[in-house]
Amino acid sequence: MTVRDRLPGHRSLNATTAPIRRVAGVAARRLASEAGFAVPTVMLMIVAALGMAGVAVAVSVQGQGGTVRDQETKSALAVAESGVGQALLHFNRYGLVSETNPCEPVSATPPDAESWCAEVPGTTVNGGTVSYRVRPTSSELPNGELAFTALEVVSVGTLFGTTRRLEVSASSSAGQDIFFEATVQSKDSIDLDSNSEIHAGTATNGDINLASEAKQCGTATVGIGKELTGSGYYADIECGTSGGTPLEDEISLPPVNQDDAPTNNNNDRLFTQDRISGNKNTACFDGFNGAGKEDASCGPRELVIGSNSSVTLGGSVYSFCKLTLDSNSALYIAPNAEVTIYFDSPEACGYEDGVIQLALRSNSRITSAPGKAGSVAMLFVGSPDTSTKILLNSETAVDGPCEQNFVIYAPYTDIDLDSNTKFCGALAGKTVHLASFAQVWTSSGIGDFVLPLTAPHYVADRFVDCTAAAATGAPDEGC
Repeated sequence: MTVRDRLPGHRSLNATTAPIRRVAGVAARRLASEAGFAVPTVMLMIVAALGMAGVAVAVSVQGQGGTVRDQETKSALAVAESGVGQALLHFNRYGLVSETNPCEPVSATPPDAESWCAEVPGTTVNGGTVSYRVRPTSSELPNGELAFTALEVVSVGTLFGTTRRLEVSASSSAGQDIFFEATVQSKDSIDLDSNSEIHAGTATNGDINLASEAKQCGTATVGIGKELTGSGYYADIECGTSGGTPLEDEISLPPVNQDDAPTNNNNDRLFTQDRISGNKNTACFDGFNGAGKEDASCGPRELVIGSNSSVTLGGSVYSFCKLTLDSNSALYIAPNAEVTIYFDSPEACGYEDGVIQLALRSNSRITSAPGKAGSVAMLFVGSPDTSTKILLNSETAVDGPCEQNFVIYAPYTDIDLDSNTKFCGALAGKTVHLASFAQVWTSSGIGDFVLPLTAPHYVADRFVDCTAAAATGAPDEGC
């Protein structure tokens, strides 16, 4: 026994460590007994992790597969659209087609009993194939001649096993009786300020907005999902019967095709055969006034009629960039003459955005000797990219609602009638706006008026994505 062992109150080291050894031994035996459980636990964790990684990979693969399918679908759609483009290109290049075979631009075979042209098959486009069929639609002119004013095209495109089928409607302004159902029309909207009035049928792809005391007297239609606001809607042009809620419909205002009017026209008649009344020095066309002197007040194909002067047109076709009538001036149409004035595009005329191509200052007027609005038609080529305007200033016709008596067709141009303007005829524009106390009335001759039958230029105005399955009946079945 050591000295430390003999010290009073001190326990032996062996006695102290013995319980510790026992506890450690128990712990070691327990760990040994649980060693077989740790392995499956770790394995389960690894399996779970692999499973989660597998799901992520599967989702990624599925997403990539969806992206590929979406790309293939879009590519097949582009192939189908190319067929529509081919069809329109063939018809727009061809010019006027014959009544016996309106399918001539794409097929030597006349249309079938349902008016469909034979299929144009198997064109290769960007690795895919496209085929299409066309159905021309005609309308009869007052002289009995047929004008093919619309086309329906069904095109089928296939790429990498994916098929898309489209149905597209296209229209041309050539030969259309555009004002048959509505005398005032607009692509975007019709807006009437306080106390202004329209006494004619109207149609727009947008809204009709009537301010306080404004009146729309005549059947009106608004665009799909659009509305007429205001309380002054009447079903008759005399404002006698409430119009209720206008119907929703879609109208087509195809662009003007001026054909060869910029070079083949009667402009050379101005100031020679088409004479000036009043002060010749205040009338100007194409850089020269009525006295034959150079004049900077008018540029190329610009006609300016100064105050207290008038010009009488006796030709049939004119091509202007701009027409301006100053206060108390007039443009007359000779007896028995029917005049078409084309206004070229702002790009062709070198104009910037917002140019006013037709301006009638206060107390000026345009009217025809026969009193028929259809005797003078002003057709504006316009532009989808550069804005153009038509402005009829205040008091442009003080002697009665039908003093202004002509047709304006300007699908890309904004039309603005200032306060107290009175217009009688027909209007079609991008927008139509009447300021306070302005009035528009329908006129004689509108029912017989048709746009000139120039070579048609078809523009797509309706697009339908059809079922991909090939039609078993008509080509447009399932569209």
